[in-house]
Amino acid sequence: MKKSILMLMVAGLFAAMPALAVKHEMMSTHEQMQRCAEQNEAIGQKIQRLQSEIKKGDKEYSAEELRKLEEKLAEANFMLDSITKP
Repeated sequence: MKKSILMLMVAGLFAAMPALAVKHEMMSTHEQMQRCAEQNEAIGQKIQRLQSEIKKGDKEYSAEELRKLEEKLAEANFMLDSITKP
């Protein structure tokens, strides 16, 4: 009797595994989308900060520092484009 109950429980667990896997996959996809949105927002904030620093221009930065800021801005824009394109 115990063996038959145990076998039924094992069979029930194996039958439930695909359903649990699908639920986990959906949660994983949702989490990935949420992380992507958060990363997108963080990159957007970085772009705004870099643009405001570049606007300060020669008053606060040397030509070399401005060039580095512009490179960082171009890199951030590239990252944002690569994330948002399907």
